[in-house]
Amino acid sequence: MLFILTGDIRTGKTTWLEARVRELEAAGVPVRGALAPGVWRDGEKVGIENVLLPTRERVLLATPVRHGCSAGLGWEFDATALARVNEHLAGLSSDSGGAPGLLVIDEIGPLELRRGSGLTEGLALLAAGPTPTWPNALVVVRSSLAEEAAAHLSPAWHSVELIRPDEAGAERLRGAIL
Repeated sequence: MLFILTGDIRTGKTTWLEARVRELEAAGVPVRGALAPGVWRDGEKVGIENVLLPTRERVLLATPVRHGCSAGLGWEFDATALARVNEHLAGLSSDSGGAPGLLVIDEIGPLELRRGSGLTEGLALLAAGPTPTWPNALVVVRSSLAEEAAAHLSPAWHSVELIRPDEAGAERLRGAIL
């Protein structure tokens, strides 16, 4: 099953997902992919990291654009960091060892869905559908793109479900994975 975790900006999607990853790993479920926590300083978001799973390697992916807007999204994406994250995600396509687990991609947005850039390897993994290594996946998508992402990815998955970063979403994920 593919879960699309959706909500507006700053509704706690990544924080919720980090808690679910810890919970699943504690239950022995392998989790692979990438998390995208914000980097905060004095209440201001000063960056976006990617945490590569399962190793927990941290990569500073983007910083706010101060003058202009290179991607049109308010963030300057580091090309080397983006290449590293995509390399990690591409390596997951050949990962066939171990117990079945959960693929996590945080997040897919306009760069991937509309511009063919960003976490292209993450979108490719999701578009390939389930595998024995990850029969389930969870992708983070903002509310404004959730239906577009579902339409793009549903042909490869038997079932696609939109969930929110709340207890009902956590229960639904637990029920499918555990």
